Amino acid sequence: MQGYEEHEATAQGTTEPDPERIRQLYEENRRLRKQIRQLKAAAAAKKKVEFSKLVFMGVSIVTIAITVFSCRMIWLTMDTSALAYLIPAVFAEMASATGFYYTKAKAENKIKLMAASGVQPEPSNFNDF
Repeated sequence: MQGYEEHEATAQGTTEPDPERIRQLYEENRRLRKQIRQLKAAAAAKKKVEFSKLVFMGVSIVTIAITVFSCRMIWLTMDTSALAYLIPAVFAEMASATGFYYTKAKAENKIKLMAASGVQPEPSNFNDF
């Protein structure tokens, strides 16, 4: 490997730059700039939120909103009889959404693990819960 002084002496000895080497460096520079632009674009692209997460978040927000509304109405009317119907109904809906979400996530994770270990996913693999 040449030292700095040897490289300078060699560079000073040549009067004309190598056009082929300049073209190669130019092409490589263009390729790297394009790759950097693609990486920046991929990093900037937003990931799409899964539908199951939207359902789960929507049910969670509705559950919280109904609970807050109910507490406010109970405070204003001083009547707690609505809680006998409201609590089971709201939390049954929340339990259904949670069960749906976790069952779907379990199946997706099973597919990912099968793909990582080289096993082809088949319908018979998903019969057991």
